[in-house]
Amino acid sequence: MVKDVQSLLESRAVIQKIANGINPLDNSPINDESFLNNPQVIRPLFYLSDYISKEIDKKNLPTRKPIQFLITDDQLVEITLPQGKIGVNDFAKAVNQVIDQTVSKKLTGTMINKRLKELGILSETVDEEGRRKTIINDQSEGYGIESIAKSFNGRPYQQIVFNDIGKEFLLKNIRELMS
Repeated sequence: MVKDVQSLLESRAVIQKIANGINPLDNSPINDESFLNNPQVIRPLFYLSDYISKEIDKKNLPTRKPIQFLITDDQLVEITLPQGKIGVNDFAKAVNQVIDQTVSKKLTGTMINKRLKELGILSETVDEEGRRKTIINDQSEGYGIESIAKSFNGRPYQQIVFNDIGKEFLLKNIRELMS
């Protein structure tokens, strides 16, 4: 069923682009003389898009929260990440802005960090107060993950951040990381 919803989402995205006069292959405007700009073609495409949306809604009933993270190719290219080094929560926030949260589980920094720890890309330590902390290790730098000194309410800490290499790694591998 999850694959059905994924296929419906991707199909709807293509149909919506064509109906709006956009070539879904390269995002260029469709030529004005094209039959795809004819209202007799456009109206059924919008109807089909609405129908697909209703089918997606049916597949999501009963209204339970999605249990799996899903992102389409179109949504993936829509992600806009902040410039410079960013924390894992900033990455998750940018992803959550483009996914359909009626179909996909919301992404969290904790989910990403947990998976990166399982893969040995990040590690964990326990401080003197018994709190667990995510830390970088020897593998982290190769994946574009660094640690920088920060302060919150006058209390110093190390924040794990993703540089451009790290952001690209996450974008390219987010489906595999969250599967």
